[in-house]
Amino acid sequence: MSEPTPWPAIAASLLLWLTAGVCIYLFLLNRYLLLLTDGLKKTLVLRGSMFAIGIAALLIGWWAAGKTGLAFAAPLGVLTVFAIGEARRIILRRRCIGAPPVETENAGIRLRAPITTMDLAVYRYELAAPQWRGRRLRVAHVSDLHLNGDLPAAYYERVMARVARAEPDLLIFTGDLVTKVKYAVDLPQILTLASGKLATLAILGNHDYWVGPQPVAAAVESSGVTLLTDRCIRLSVDGHALLVCGYEKPWSRGTWQPPQVAPGELGLMLTHTPDNVYRLSRLGYTAVFAGHYHAGQVRLPWLGPIITPSRYGRRFDHGHFVVDGTHLFITAGVGSAVPPRRIYCQPDIFFVDIVPGGAEARAGDA
Repeated sequence: MSEPTPWPAIAASLLLWLTAGVCIYLFLLNRYLLLLTDGLKKTLVLRGSMFAIGIAALLIGWWAAGKTGLAFAAPLGVLTVFAIGEARRIILRRRCIGAPPVETENAGIRLRAPITTMDLAVYRYELAAPQWRGRRLRVAHVSDLHLNGDLPAAYYERVMARVARAEPDLLIFTGDLVTKVKYAVDLPQILTLASGKLATLAILGNHDYWVGPQPVAAAVESSGVTLLTDRCIRLSVDGHALLVCGYEKPWSRGTWQPPQVAPGELGLMLTHTPDNVYRLSRLGYTAVFAGHYHAGQVRLPWLGPIITPSRYGRRFDHGHFVVDGTHLFITAGVGSAVPPRRIYCQPDIFFVDIVPGGAEARAGDA
């Protein structure tokens, strides 16, 4: 008769298998589960998969405790694979990191104040574009308002007042304007509080599509905002060509594809998910503006987000990146969805000043 397995060995086996299970669940959550349409089905899938993976890890860990090889080699193998993946993510991320902001306002967390849901930060970047020969062009980038009744109107008014004070040439909204369709009627009251000198533009995001794109689109257009649903507009700035497009895939229908940017033309792209950047970079766009990730919405101080709804995991979570020559700007957004709070993750707006190539970045009022 074999001797019973010591409790320390059982505990070690359970801990290793649970840790491996958590890694597997977070992988599935980031890349697949969070991309499901909101609703009861998604809730059941999220909770059911978490419960199933947790129970399976415990049962396997208990069963394998008396089998030294299985108890340690198998989960350590899983953890090694994830460690290699994390190392690869860090390397790829560092290769793509762009220049930091030239100015910040109210940026930075405090350990004693973890709830940052309405603690708005402002980032100003300066982008020297070789193909741009016009004057300085200021883009105000706002995303993920997520109107759902959780945040007071006064907060959104404060955000838009800050945008208006910057006097942008282009004001862009990169999707997820609402979380609940009944709040679409409130959009005009917010969107009309600021405007771009040249144009105010918007696209829809996944939540806008999930709740029904028609009423959201109608509310946007009734605000005087130009909706770029899989289409482009061309602007002339003192005789210099500017192409601005909106790309709402993978949620929009149809086969529309963005055009190639013409030589000597400045191409700017609005898209909700930064996952589209690799496709768009091949078309010659100078800058891509995106949101969607909420910078994780829940972050660990100094370590970053736990969850990012992306096929690339946490490679691009927030800030400025350069992907194959295309500049990618990812804002944390203004609102919050699920959960309804931000933890150690400030909402923010970006101001990106585009200057002719070769001009040095200069600090200035935003």
